[in-house]
Amino acid sequence: MKMNKILGMTMLAATVGAAGLAWAAVEAEGPGGPGRGEARFQRMAEYLGLSEEQQATWKSLHEQQKTEMEPLMQQGRELHQRLRAAMDAQNPDPTAVGAATLALKQHREKVKAAHEAFGERLKGVLSDEQKAKFEAFKTAHRAGHGRRGGFKGHRGPKGGGPAEAPSTPAAPTRG
Repeated sequence: MKMNKILGMTMLAATVGAAGLAWAAVEAEGPGGPGRGEARFQRMAEYLGLSEEQQATWKSLHEQQKTEMEPLMQQGRELHQRLRAAMDAQNPDPTAVGAATLALKQHREKVKAAHEAFGERLKGVLSDEQKAKFEAFKTAHRAGHGRRGGFKGHRGPKGGGPAEAPSTPAAPTRG
């Protein structure tokens, strides 16, 4: 019984870690691939009122982030495979499963820190008014997705009704 509980908690941790990695990939490319990411970028540029120079800097920062994140994404895939292998063993070793889970958790924290640093670099290009709009968008976006470490609320609230819309009406929608 105790082993089943450990495995269940490990699977939850692995799922959350994988969700974080998947989210990082979505943020890096944009949903649906590069074309949709570009459309989302244009909506954000219009919403914030970015100048041509700011847009060029943001695009450059996005390319730099994409390049920096690739090794982290690869590492995350490897850590996830290691956890899966430890759990799929004929007689899973709780120590190996736990170590793999903790490694995934630490990795997720690295990815989160990288995204936060990226956000700070983006904000460094903005005026005070643009920073306020950017923060309002991020807050509304997080509230709309109910994000606290994963995709909680992804399918809307209990009862099957539609999820609430972000509270910032002028914020661009995700493409």
